[in-house]
Amino acid sequence: LILLEKYPQFADKFDKWDEFDGEDWSCLLCEQPQFADKCDKWDEIDSEDWVELLCSQPQFADKCNKWEELDEQDWANLLSEKPQFADKCNWDSLKGIGWCRLLATQPQFADKCDWDKLDQDQWTDLLLKNPAYANKCDWKKIKYDHLLKKMLRKYPQFTDNFDYSELSERAMVKLCLV
Repeated sequence: LILLEKYPQFADKFDKWDEFDGEDWSCLLCEQPQFADKCDKWDEIDSEDWVELLCSQPQFADKCNKWEELDEQDWANLLSEKPQFADKCNWDSLKGIGWCRLLATQPQFADKCDWDKLDQDQWTDLLLKNPAYANKCDWKKIKYDHLLKKMLRKYPQFTDNFDYSELSERAMVKLCLV
């Protein structure tokens, strides 16, 4: 396999194509897509390997039969790199972590996001990367911690959005040091 990935000119001497499994095919086709006609195990490529293959070689999308098996991480990874596959996405499979990852690189999907799925850490992380989402944030979810302190240092305009009523005296003192 490694030999074919690096030296495709040896393909005519290779006679073990049928011994490749789905993962082998995914690895090979990422590097040498011209061998697609030799692949007879498209069904054996698992969802994670499909994401890797489609990110590298999107022309194989018509061969993929695992769209329904892609999970949150798979969709976030795939759409972050190849947003053209959005029409295949099961948006309900994305939770806070997936949305945070996806929206950091592909803000055009914000209209599909269920903002309620993001927790405090995910909101803080997302807002640190892109403060334009502040108008979508449920600020009551965000409690004082080191991420909030970092966010308020970077974007002091958010101080008016934060609910300070639940902060302890110690946290208020720390916050004043921002």
